[in-house]
Amino acid sequence: MNDDEIKIIRQVRHEISAEFGHDVDRVMDYYRTFEEQLKHSGRFRFAGSAAKPASREQAVGGIPVSR
Repeated sequence: MNDDEIKIIRQVRHEISAEFGHDVDRVMDYYRTFEEQLKHSGRFRFAGSAAKPASREQAVGGIPVSR
């Protein structure tokens, strides 16, 4: 990931946090609710779900993840 992509991700995360008054509990509730919506949509697979992806990359939507 290049620096511009990281800047965009940080900006979006900051905007989401600001939307909830930077209240950690409210932000986490938002992310949990959003995660459940994504799970129920059936468009994505999540690590730990019943249908496990074949690789770690598939678990995060095809984005390679380094450890």
